[in-house]
Amino acid sequence: MAGSVEQVLGWFPGGDAIARCSATSLSFSAAAPAVAGHDGEDRISALGDHILCDIVSRLPVKDAARTAALASRWRHIWRSTPLVLYDAHLLPSDRDRVAAAVARVLANHPGPFRTVTISSCDFASREPELVAECARLLAAKGVENLVLVNDLADRSRLPAVPSDVLRCASLRRLFLGFWRFRNNSAAVPLPPSGGFPHLLELTVFGTHMPGHSLDHLLASSPALGTLALVLSRTRERVHLQSLSLKCVLLWHYSTQEVVVSMDSRLLQRLILWKTLHDGDDNVVVAMRVKIHGATKLRLLGYLDMDIRVHQLQIGDNVIEPDTEVSPSTVVPSVKVLALRVNFGVLEEVKTMANILRCFPNVRKLHIESALAADEPTGTHNANFWRELRPIECLKSRVRKIFIHEFRGEQSEMEFLGFVARSAVKVRNLLFGVTKEIFASGPLVNEAISKVAALSRGSWNCDNCNVAVVRPNGWSFHRASDLSVKDPFH
Repeated sequence: MAGSVEQVLGWFPGGDAIARCSATSLSFSAAAPAVAGHDGEDRISALGDHILCDIVSRLPVKDAARTAALASRWRHIWRSTPLVLYDAHLLPSDRDRVAAAVARVLANHPGPFRTVTISSCDFASREPELVAECARLLAAKGVENLVLVNDLADRSRLPAVPSDVLRCASLRRLFLGFWRFRNNSAAVPLPPSGGFPHLLELTVFGTHMPGHSLDHLLASSPALGTLALVLSRTRERVHLQSLSLKCVLLWHYSTQEVVVSMDSRLLQRLILWKTLHDGDDNVVVAMRVKIHGATKLRLLGYLDMDIRVHQLQIGDNVIEPDTEVSPSTVVPSVKVLALRVNFGVLEEVKTMANILRCFPNVRKLHIESALAADEPTGTHNANFWRELRPIECLKSRVRKIFIHEFRGEQSEMEFLGFVARSAVKVRNLLFGVTKEIFASGPLVNEAISKVAALSRGSWNCDNCNVAVVRPNGWSFHRASDLSVKDPFH
């Protein structure tokens, strides 16, 4: 992970705006140079306090502090303004003194602090008293948006999250990077109010968090809408017991089990992006995704059809290649579904067909064509697709199908033949070719030729737009933005 705060905040829902605000470099000088035609009248000081406070709140903290030297009135403005504190504005060339500088600013200003971003300090190498003092001041000064990223020289030994950080009841957004939650559940503190009543977004990045610690935080955050667990690992399970959560992102994340139940009744999207490899063994630990009673779940993916990566369980039924789909295995609320499958592996293809039957109301279907180095590509699944009975969502619901990482292999074309015969309502069939193919003119032309031949074949749907498109980038911010209906495209 790169060390700049803008890159770190790139993972933070809403963090891009914080980064832009924090990184704004404005200078404020009492000795401004003369401007032609200026009569020397101080018009800024004639503004009302509320306007001056808004101006000062947008300055880097060092410049905001300097306004106190202008006049006695400005000292009042500086001390009564909610500030934005970005540690890189303090001592960008002397990282060893960042923690002490942050502590001085926090101590000298009464607060509150609108945003505090600390990403240039190795807390593991600082004196425990200084770390504790910074954490105490953060909690005492009413910080609303807190980014606390450990700039560690050795990330194999993560320091524990300072207890006072988890007692900050004023938090609205919290980003924790490269920390460790204590294993003792009793060691997870709470604010004096008994929870985080205003916390809307929580991102945990590169951090070890036991399941009970996450349970504790969810239970203490009645307004939490977005949870992102990134480059992290929970050994036991993640039970999304929250009546407020609407969006959950598990991004390069590893756990044994994710449970979405009636306790997650407002959850609208569950996004699984890659699975973190397990330690030194460099193996993927299978994650079971349990769904039961999630009536608002609208968007789900990417589910991997390789059972060594993901296993889907709906109610009491694990969806496998030979599973008989029944009313008890149906999730009617999902409208956007994303799957990852190796079309050359018959077991994965069978699993995909069964999973599609479990989501009969899908309107937008994304499929990433996977190619594992240790698996055969396979070219003999045509019989399976010819004999397969129609799938309800493909037959009467799906309007858009997007094949990602398309290579034009025979196993992919066999699936597309099934789509052509059965997908009556499809209006857009899009192919995102691999980066390697897109970079090569002849390969792009070959892919276009295959798609063109497919579109000239016998289709059961009229007016279907078929197109080859450039590879699309994946956006963390789009994934967490509920106003974006389809973040996979």
